[in-house]
Amino acid sequence: MKLLMSIPAVIVFCCLAAAPTARAQQAAKRTSVAILDMEPKGVPEVEVSALSDRLRTELFRTDAFDVMERGKMQEILKEQGFQQSGACNTDACAVEVGQLIGVEKMIGGSLGKVGRTYSVNLRMIDVRTGRMERSVTKDYEGDIDKLLTTVMKTVAQVMANAVSGQAGAAALAASSKRDDGGGKPIYKKWWFYAGIGGLAAGGAAAALLGGSSGDGGTTTPPEDTTIPLPPARP
Repeated sequence: MKLLMSIPAVIVFCCLAAAPTARAQQAAKRTSVAILDMEPKGVPEVEVSALSDRLRTELFRTDAFDVMERGKMQEILKEQGFQQSGACNTDACAVEVGQLIGVEKMIGGSLGKVGRTYSVNLRMIDVRTGRMERSVTKDYEGDIDKLLTTVMKTVAQVMANAVSGQAGAAALAASSKRDDGGGKPIYKKWWFYAGIGGLAAGGAAAALLGGSSGDGGTTTPPEDTTIPLPPARP
């Protein structure tokens, strides 16, 4: 009887233990991305290169991206014999580079300056579909230092939010296509809770029956309190 009553507790414990693991595995999935150096427009190339590097760092810090280093990207492109005259600032070029280096997303754009106002223009492209999924424009008036310490972080977070939103929508769409028996974790299936309820009810009934038993599990027959009939007269 004790074994029967412990079964629901064991099932619940196993499911609660498995849930954090599933969430951790989902959180560990990052989108692979590579960043093309921003095209300079009225800004020194050395400063644009430094800002592009900071963007890579900030994208990695969001925990949404697996960012390929610039040196690794250039090494792969060189091995593949990729030739590009001028800046790779078109969507077609970004897709081609992404396919060669094997990432899911490409981010590229430009950094311009008019007067004292800097303008960061970035776009994120899906390598598989070639579609631009997110564009960000951030204007800032002041010293270029703020672009390094603040603007790049803001832009990276916008890109990360876009990827997180896509992942959530994809998961919701996938779950809506499943039936009760297909691909759901055990703790999300209706029969799991029905089974727990049945086992709990059975354990409670067994406990009640056991509580009415005497020593050794035997029961005492009820005492006969009926009045005997008088003997029949001959």
